[in-house]
Amino acid sequence: MVVKIFSAPTNYTINRWYEKETDEIVLAVDKGAVYAMKHNIPIDLALGDFDSVSDDEHKALQKYAKTMKKHPAEKDETDTYLAVREALRLNAEKIIVYGGFGERFDHSYANMLLMKLADITFITDHTMATIFNPGSYKIENPFTFASFFALETIHGLTLEGFRYTMQNYTLDIDDPRCISNEGSGKVAFSKGLMLVILTDDV
Repeated sequence: MVVKIFSAPTNYTINRWYEKETDEIVLAVDKGAVYAMKHNIPIDLALGDFDSVSDDEHKALQKYAKTMKKHPAEKDETDTYLAVREALRLNAEKIIVYGGFGERFDHSYANMLLMKLADITFITDHTMATIFNPGSYKIENPFTFASFFALETIHGLTLEGFRYTMQNYTLDIDDPRCISNEGSGKVAFSKGLMLVILTDDV
C-alpha cells in the first residue's frame, strides 16, 4: 500500500506527478490539503496546524476530507513529520511526499532526515529525492542532474548509463565525487546507505 502526502510548499504540478493508484491512501498537510482539494483529489486525512489556511479554506476542507486532525501551531514536530508518522502507523510500503522542499532550508533538511524512516520519496517540479539501501536500481531521471551521496560509507558502487560511470567505488560520507552526474542509468552497491537527488539547475 502506498501513502501519498500532499505537503507545502506547493511547488509541484499535480497533473505532472500524481497518478491515482487503487491501493493508495492520500494524506494532505495544511496548504497542501487546499491544493489537493482544488485539484479534486480525494483526501483520506487532512492534518496539520492549518496556520497558512484561511477560515473559508478550513471550512471547505472540513467538508471535503474524510477525516481531519488539527494540531497546535506550537508543537515539536513539523506538519510533514506528522503526516509521515501517520503513514508509518498505516504500515505504508511506500510513501510519496509532494512538496516538502522549498526556500526554507531548515524545513527541507528536516524533511530529508525523514527519508531514513521508510521508503520515502520527495517530489517537486525541479527535485526528486529518495534513499537507497544496498541493491541494484534503474533510474529514469526526469531532470538534468543526478547526485549520489553516502549517508553511510557505500561499498562496491557502480554507475552505468549516466554521463559519468564508475565501477566498484567506495564512496565515503565526506566524498562529493558523485555530485552533478547527468542522465539516466543503473545504480548498484553492496553496502551502505545512499541519498539520491535528481534535480534541475534553477
